[in-house]
Amino acid sequence: MPFNGLGRLGGAWGPWGMRLVHIANYTRRLTRRHYSVVLALVLIMIFIMTGPCCRSSLGVARLNPGPASFAMPLGPVASTMSPIETAEGNPDLQMPTDKPTEDSSGSDLDKVISGPEYCTTWPVDSDGEYTPKPKPIRAMQFDSIAPEGGWKKPEGFKVVAMVFYGRKRNVDILDCYMRQNLVSNGGYLDEVWFMVHTLNEDDIQWLRGFVNETAEYKFFDLGPCAGENFGCIWEFAVEKDVMYIKIDDDILYIHHDAIPQLVHSRLAQPHPYAISAQLVNSPVTALQQYHYGTIHPFLPDPHHHNHRKAAETWRPSELGLYPEAMLPLSGDLMNVNSSYRGHPWLLLTNSSHNTVELTKTPMGAWNRNQGAEQIAFGPAWKSWGIAAQQLYSLLYNLERNQMHRYHFGRPLNFEDAVNDKKPSAATNETTGNSCGAAVQTYHYSGPGGEQLYDMQYERYNLNFFVIWGRDVAAGLPIREDDEEELTSEIPLRLRRPFVIDTRAVVAHQSFYTQREGINQTDLVDRFRAFANENVCAADNLKKPWDGRCDGF
Repeated sequence: MPFNGLGRLGGAWGPWGMRLVHIANYTRRLTRRHYSVVLALVLIMIFIMTGPCCRSSLGVARLNPGPASFAMPLGPVASTMSPIETAEGNPDLQMPTDKPTEDSSGSDLDKVISGPEYCTTWPVDSDGEYTPKPKPIRAMQFDSIAPEGGWKKPEGFKVVAMVFYGRKRNVDILDCYMRQNLVSNGGYLDEVWFMVHTLNEDDIQWLRGFVNETAEYKFFDLGPCAGENFGCIWEFAVEKDVMYIKIDDDILYIHHDAIPQLVHSRLAQPHPYAISAQLVNSPVTALQQYHYGTIHPFLPDPHHHNHRKAAETWRPSELGLYPEAMLPLSGDLMNVNSSYRGHPWLLLTNSSHNTVELTKTPMGAWNRNQGAEQIAFGPAWKSWGIAAQQLYSLLYNLERNQMHRYHFGRPLNFEDAVNDKKPSAATNETTGNSCGAAVQTYHYSGPGGEQLYDMQYERYNLNFFVIWGRDVAAGLPIREDDEEELTSEIPLRLRRPFVIDTRAVVAHQSFYTQREGINQTDLVDRFRAFANENVCAADNLKKPWDGRCDGF
């Protein structure tokens, strides 16, 4: 006789037990057709819940399918500080507490919408629409090295920015910095030339429309040179009394003093062949920055998917500290894995005295093992993790208003290398140096050249530097590897060094060896947010824009 355990309960449970027995007997009579109907109903419900009408209410950021992609839930995130507060005024608000963040893997924030539709960490709805956050009434105030009375552009020559253009996506952020530095806005740039070094017709046509929006912007058709190496571009930059500032299109940040400082250093120090800005994300200066205290202990978010709401923000302190319980015990720090697309990097500690934590980061590992390669092509050129740590450190230094950390170097005395012939007060004159190479000197006294770093004829990156047109002409023809030519070979031949002005700080997004990893972070979103808040005009605020995303 079949055993009926429920019958033993008796009393009030007896009738319920009998009902369950009837249900069990009924389910045995269900056919495969019944199960198919139920399954179809479940699938229909899932389709309805994930349809466009529901997605628009959730407001997810979108991306075409890609590896390790995800979608972020939207909703405003309150800033932990006022935009006008600085580390000087209230360091407790500016920096995270020295407590690890809790692993919120079980929280509501961790229940994100999974899917292949991510392209930005900003709050963009499912139709690709985004409303820029209004500019603060009073922007954050940053220290300046400008002389008393402010910067004033010297007269008698033109300053032209030469943007080596290849990708429209990158120019969007750069546009705000170029406009900020135009003479018409109180800056030093008379013109901005976009040197079109691409055969992509979409990028070319976009640029034609873009330059028409600003009178000082010029479209430069390079002809056959557009499909060749970079060396031929320099044939367009030979007007002798023009100061050319070469700028790569993937520059993410230009300090407000950088361009004036470079111009004045070029005048104050006529002997060096060319003068570069100090690059954030360059192997040579990265190692110096590490030892001079500009680098902070950052590691990628250890979570495997996003657990934060979308927000337009750039301040690293708002992320909290790295969860101590999730610190990696081992692994190749210089070749870290990406957590997920759009992930941030987190501070291990906010204590400037706890330098031990730096040894647990990509740059700490590189400092201990710099490799046998030439530094320009060593681990810091290859590793996206080393690049990311430099760029997040820059954002943290900006947040704390501590850009003076980058100002290493010293005044360099080149008097023994230059003929002492003095220029007249009325005209600019060319004098010879001890090696017979022409050097232009100006009747100049003013700021510039206070903290230089001599590359000693070793290779440096050409992402952002200033040079006279006459000096370009003296080095022509420039061969295929213009970086090696302009920073090492020509300076050595002319006995005129290539130097770095450490007071002129700019940020470089990535080398091609780093691009895939950097694109997995939220760095572009953060530098765009910084530009919107502190650089872009109110009528020129930038939206999330990515060629991979429909509607941007």
